[in-house]
Amino acid sequence: MRDGLAWLAREDITWLGYCVTLARGVEPGELVRRLSGDEPPEELGDRGAEELVDFLDRRDRDRGRDDGVAVRYGTSAELSFAVAYGEWPGRLGPGYTDGLSGQDDHVFQLYYETQNPKRPPPEFSYFRDGGYVCGFQMYMHTWSHEITGPHPELLSDAVRAAGVPDEEDRGSAHARSLAVVEQVFGLTLPRDQVLHRAVPAALIRGQTPA
Repeated sequence: MRDGLAWLAREDITWLGYCVTLARGVEPGELVRRLSGDEPPEELGDRGAEELVDFLDRRDRDRGRDDGVAVRYGTSAELSFAVAYGEWPGRLGPGYTDGLSGQDDHVFQLYYETQNPKRPPPEFSYFRDGGYVCGFQMYMHTWSHEITGPHPELLSDAVRAAGVPDEEDRGSAHARSLAVVEQVFGLTLPRDQVLHRAVPAALIRGQTPA
């Protein structure tokens, strides 16, 4: 049974929110390499979520720098996935996606920075063949109603049919939006692996600001 995506609206992956990258046609190790930017990832072996967070906290204290970023990754339902931990805002997600997609592959990113004082909405982005295809803010009522990218038609009808633009409750809009992208693109994220199991982990650099 597929877990889908809607559970992301009900669970805390990290205290900062979540940055989840899914890919079709990309091996998980290659996905992690792309997320790591100009420096190769440093493999850490299998780690549970709490174990990885504790490792990053200790590492940051020892270095005197609060900037460690890592991912836990794997495969599920023919999709590769990578889930970010540590200080990932400003290294991953919107604005930090150069090289995320290659020829003949499909990459999807789900991003929600819950501790940002500006209270930005959750975001979804889809990349294919090296370029941005479409995306939207998964809470539209007081934010943008625009589906961006060269192919908004991939999502526009489904987003409207789900009532996302007019939904005033942020949590409901978030869950409905996740259900839409799950259905339209056939996406799923394995809840048990992400929350409770030890899976491969790696330190990454991400894309540092210019």
